[in-house]
Amino acid sequence: MDQKTREFRQFYHFSIFFKRRGNSLGSRLLICVLAVSALFVILQTLVQINSDYQIGVAEIDRRFEQILIIYGENLSRSIWELDTANIGIIIEGILELPDVVKVVVTETLVEQQSRNGILLAQMGNLPVTGYVQKSLPIILNNGGADVQVGTLQVSVSLENLYKDLYGTVVFILIFQLAKTFTMSAFILIIFHFLVTRHLIVMAEFCRNTSADNLDEILVLDRKTLGKNDEIALMTEALNATKSNLKALLDTTKDSVQMKREISKQEEKDLIQKSYRQEIETKNAKLAYSNSELEATIATLKSTRNQLVSAEKMAALGGMVQGVAHELNTPIGLSITATSHIKDDAVRLSAKLADNSMKKSDLQEYLVNTENLSNSICVSLDKAANLIRSFKLVSVEQHDELKQQFNVHSNLADILYSIIPSVKAKNITVINDIPKEIDICSYPGVFYQIYTNLINNSLLHGFEDLAGGEIRISASFKGGSLALVFQDDGLGMTDEVLNKVFDPFFTTKRARGGTGLGMNIIYNLVNDKLLGSIKVSSEQGSGTVFSLTIPTLQQEQQQAASLG
Repeated sequence: MDQKTREFRQFYHFSIFFKRRGNSLGSRLLICVLAVSALFVILQTLVQINSDYQIGVAEIDRRFEQILIIYGENLSRSIWELDTANIGIIIEGILELPDVVKVVVTETLVEQQSRNGILLAQMGNLPVTGYVQKSLPIILNNGGADVQVGTLQVSVSLENLYKDLYGTVVFILIFQLAKTFTMSAFILIIFHFLVTRHLIVMAEFCRNTSADNLDEILVLDRKTLGKNDEIALMTEALNATKSNLKALLDTTKDSVQMKREISKQEEKDLIQKSYRQEIETKNAKLAYSNSELEATIATLKSTRNQLVSAEKMAALGGMVQGVAHELNTPIGLSITATSHIKDDAVRLSAKLADNSMKKSDLQEYLVNTENLSNSICVSLDKAANLIRSFKLVSVEQHDELKQQFNVHSNLADILYSIIPSVKAKNITVINDIPKEIDICSYPGVFYQIYTNLINNSLLHGFEDLAGGEIRISASFKGGSLALVFQDDGLGMTDEVLNKVFDPFFTTKRARGGTGLGMNIIYNLVNDKLLGSIKVSSEQGSGTVFSLTIPTLQQEQQQAASLG
């Protein structure tokens, strides 16, 4: 009897029902079970609500189809005959259907233009929220051909559907919560019977252990089924621990202390030796890694410079081809006009030699010569402008000297050089940069950035499009040049947007894309111009590149402050 009473007291003081139950294993198990069960209840409820809602919406769609089947023929005849009385009767019949709150009938017969789109009748009122509205075409078979004579607009309230969903939610929550609490209680009781009560006995046994009762052993009141599980192993470990403690106390305290000190010192020596070896090994690996990293960085820098140079030459080659193609027209026109003038001069000289030249022949020759001369001047002026722009861009591209230049004129010169490539795809490039903006920077780098951005838009943004627009604008913000490049092309997906500046990333690998154009722009803006570049895009809404470029004066001030 005394043993049972002591076990009950132990259970009372250490069970989950005691005031410190918040820290017990049982309470934490109960909380975990309740949390997981609640999660599954919520998921089940959401799935059930979604299923019931879809069924309700499908039922409403079937109701719309039934309304059209039942009332469509009579309503089409009534609209065709303008029988408003019968239309009102039909609308009243539709309003008597469950959940129908408003019905509107309009005429849409094309042949009678004077009554096209006339409201014929409407009944009912719409609620503020919670309704579905659908327009049903009223078709009349006229001479074997189907003609839409009107539109039936039906509004159905979702109030009853929401009530049914609410009832379903309440039922599921109440039923599942009751089941969850019941199962949790049974699990808690079983856990206490199998684990907690034995842990309480073990804790009390360890608490009462002292040097005077080292001969006592722990014996648990358990069935044969559980004698080889973790509780049994813990019991054996506790009994073995007490036996070891007793053996240690029987030995000489000084000897034990000395052995402990020697053991600790040896352990410290081994640990220190191991630490020294690890540090030496790590230092050697770190030195080797540093040397490899320096070599890799040098290789990457050299490779990047080569790639930038190759990309520049490729862009310059494309521009040369475009300029050469563009020069063919004015030069060809000039040659043709010159040949025409020569032929007219030979013909006029022959008439003069035969004394058959008339005043009208001379006047015709002079008029033709003047017109052709004007054409030659215009063509050669255009060719001269192309050559001047090409020379300017070419010098800026190769020298890359810092200088003060006008941003609007810089872009205009570049657009004049690359205009043949954008003409072929019917793309309009708008120079929206104010003419008064000047900056001290690298004009050749600006050319490379413009060229790569425009080529990127032509290759990716306007693929399979009949035409489009590219707009380049700029302004000063906080002493830096804010440059915006925007097109109205196809835009980018989120996956492409996240990798657009990565080297060797391209969506046109099979068509010769290298994936270096945007990475070169990123490096030029960040490394050469010490600026930043951001991109934003939505698929189907175009792409916007925003560049922030500091001026040379800002670089000098930063260098002075660092110095």
